Amino acid sequence: MPADPMNDAKEIPAAEQAPRPMRQFAMSLALYLLWSAIAWLAATAGQVSIVEPGALILLTGITATNALGFGIARSKSAAELSPEATAATQSLLGIGWATVFAIFTVGGSQLSLGMFLCANLYGLFQLRQRSFISLALVAAAGYAGATALRYGLGRGDWETELLNLVTYVGVMAWLAVSAHHLHDLRRRLQDRNVELRQTIKKVVRIAERDQLTKSFNRHAIMDTLSREKGRADRTNAPVSVCILDLDHFKALNDEHGHLIGDRVLKQFAKRARSELRAMDAIQPCDHRRSLGRFGGEEFIAILPGTPLAGAGVCAERIRESVASQAFDELYRVTVSVGVAEYRRGETVHEWLARADDALYEAKAEGRNRVVLSGEPLNVEAEIRELRPNRG
Repeated sequence: MPADPMNDAKEIPAAEQAPRPMRQFAMSLALYLLWSAIAWLAATAGQVSIVEPGALILLTGITATNALGFGIARSKSAAELSPEATAATQSLLGIGWATVFAIFTVGGSQLSLGMFLCANLYGLFQLRQRSFISLALVAAAGYAGATALRYGLGRGDWETELLNLVTYVGVMAWLAVSAHHLHDLRRRLQDRNVELRQTIKKVVRIAERDQLTKSFNRHAIMDTLSREKGRADRTNAPVSVCILDLDHFKALNDEHGHLIGDRVLKQFAKRARSELRAMDAIQPCDHRRSLGRFGGEEFIAILPGTPLAGAGVCAERIRESVASQAFDELYRVTVSVGVAEYRRGETVHEWLARADDALYEAKAEGRNRVVLSGEPLNVEAEIRELRPNRG
């Protein structure tokens, strides 16, 4: 089947190829490293001091948290985790360590406030408004509790801490309103993205289909042949092609008119696709068999993972199905088929030329028959022996 052009676009940057859990972990780790560096610079400048054993607790705890986060992000079940739940957990852990930092530091109230803000902002684009507000309240409680504890220990300036807390609550209130609008905008963008992808798929499907028979058109089937040739060159897997041509179709058109001819073409394509699907069930492979209209009354079937003999079985099923039952219960039509298995190193046109030569032999030998390229003409007995029981 022709590949989706959306998947054949230019290569995705490596950063976008990283799994979502690993991207979230990387963002979280970057935030921890940023604030660790800021805290170190503040301590070096004498603006902040950490009470013993606060530094050891923070270093050990944050290291353990990120090690656990890395292990979860690399686990097989990571892809099943909800992005919102992951963001909420990471924000909650950040709030927890910001609270510990606020408890064990002297002179670091503004730095603590920045940590609490960043821990909340981490989940701004992932969380619903209610979840964001809940985390903001937890952070406010953590900040207030740490402030009260430091003040009780004689290490806090109540007026400054209260101003910081009021500032934090005001910023969170504004962000909570913004979070609602951001979440709604994100949801609408996601819906539009889904609609756009569906529209593109429909347009691609229309562009690659023959309008009358709903089979793949010539361009799509040639593109598929090139892809299957490339796959066969890489993997040495067999792939065969069948060229099917309705016998005496021009006479049918002349006698009954083009409307009847079009109906026969549509029904033939439907019947051929049905047989190809049946062969998919009998001889499953990694890629589905494809039917395309090559022009007029000529069709091409591509059979990935199928050697010449198996392709002959498939072609014989189609030939027998067409010959055994009249179209519209009135118009009897037969089909001649030329089959060729891809030979490593040949071009697509050389491959098709061999199948076309086999089709010419089928026509010359009386039509309503299957001829395999490079094989004796009387292969009907071998094909019937290989053919699955039709019941």
